[in-house]
Amino acid sequence: MIKVSPFVMVIFGATGDLTSRKLMPALFHLTQQGYLPDRFFIVGFARRNFTKEQFRQMMKEAVEKVLRLKIKDSSQDLKIWKQIENNLYYQQGYFEEKSPYDNLIPLLSSFDKETGSCITRFFYLATPPSNYSIILKNLEETELAEGCGSPFASTSAKASAGEKASGDKQGFTRKWTRVLIEKPFGKDLNEAKNLEEQLAKTFEERQIYRIDHYLAKETVRNILAFRFANTVEAIWNRDFIDHVQITLSESSGIGNRGKFYEGMGALKDVVQNHLMAMLAYTAMEEPLSMTAQHTRDKRVEVLDKIRCMTEEDVLSNAVRGQYGAGIINGKSIDGYRQEKNVSPDSLNETFVALKLYIDNSRWQDVPFYLRTGKRLNQDFTKIDIFFKNRDSRLFKQFQIGNQAANIISIRIQPKEGITFRFFAKSPGFTYDLSTVNMDFSYSTAFKKEIIDSYEKILIDSMMADQTLFATAKGFSATWEFITSVISGWEKQTLPVFPNYKAGSTGPVEADAMIERDGRKWMF
Repeated sequence: MIKVSPFVMVIFGATGDLTSRKLMPALFHLTQQGYLPDRFFIVGFARRNFTKEQFRQMMKEAVEKVLRLKIKDSSQDLKIWKQIENNLYYQQGYFEEKSPYDNLIPLLSSFDKETGSCITRFFYLATPPSNYSIILKNLEETELAEGCGSPFASTSAKASAGEKASGDKQGFTRKWTRVLIEKPFGKDLNEAKNLEEQLAKTFEERQIYRIDHYLAKETVRNILAFRFANTVEAIWNRDFIDHVQITLSESSGIGNRGKFYEGMGALKDVVQNHLMAMLAYTAMEEPLSMTAQHTRDKRVEVLDKIRCMTEEDVLSNAVRGQYGAGIINGKSIDGYRQEKNVSPDSLNETFVALKLYIDNSRWQDVPFYLRTGKRLNQDFTKIDIFFKNRDSRLFKQFQIGNQAANIISIRIQPKEGITFRFFAKSPGFTYDLSTVNMDFSYSTAFKKEIIDSYEKILIDSMMADQTLFATAKGFSATWEFITSVISGWEKQTLPVFPNYKAGSTGPVEADAMIERDGRKWMF
């Protein structure tokens, strides 16, 4: 069984949504399953004027809400929570001020002294991207990023680890310090490059964990097993596949993220990372091994082959939309422009549909259709692989036409699993064909709960396994493609927003884009 050594994790933006919804529930589950040591340290860093006790209570309420627990006296859940609570600390401060970082120095050193060693330090940037630069700057200037080998650290902690008191960036403790950065990684190609330069100045590549949690989803990771452990890989190419659809559909809106989302939009917030992560697993070549180097190299290799769009391509193959008022599940929904912290005349997109190509021998001329949107009529994420119809002399008489005979649908969420659609003879005296589904479901096949992607992210970072984390080269490749779309949009006449109703399937232009090719979106 995996057992993690003592560590300290400083979470910047600890009073935000990500910590409450994802990180604390993940830490609770990992503690519950016995993966974490009895003694570890979580330090919340945020601007709200909380005491340690208030922060602990906030985190308890978050865990109860997300996991639907009621942590009561004498319950097993209470014992687990008490173990976490005793390890929770809080540092109030603004990211741009140096003094809160200075206050972290003796606190982190006290943890080293308590455990008698230089424990691993994690700096988790759970903030909007606009804060990344100043946080990294202060981590470098205070030498917190140096671990307990910093000249500011206690000599007893250094001595216990056998560390020279040099504070050398190449010293022993460098490998025990890691930075975890949430997507989106920058707002454009130039900002992403600047961020990479700053990261490289402060950390080594082996210390950097760029998070796109879709890379760690169980059902996304299963794509590699489905492809490369089965004979299906022999037909996973342009000779047999007609096209691929990748969809991330959400019925929810932007919640309390209006200020953030206004400067981002669906293209940068979802397409640049989540959809590209799924595309990479779907289209990549087989790695030599499951090591971080081999798998990440193959993901980057295929992302680097995505064809950038010309102005003409964008005009015909890139659709953007913004939701207006509508009805979802019988409830009236406001339009995007009526959301909190959104401009009443905003031209920010909440929907994107793209048609793109990958220029390599496996996928040449095979179209990939990608789409994502807020306030749509369904919640689902899936990948649909449409195979070419077989040129059958025997069954030509049934006039199948353009109807897709074989489709492999990989359901990322909900109802996680894989469906294979094929033709079968309908019962009866005559020879009639109907499409039927052969289904694999995680819930029925394995009868065990799927591990949350953030649990996997945290464990892998603690085990120094970078396999499921993004790379600078990968983000550079996706940003280059995204930039070509943005450049094309900037030269077009602005759409008349809103152009789709909440509770619909998106703008009609997205349907027209795929239907021009004689195809339809899969729902």
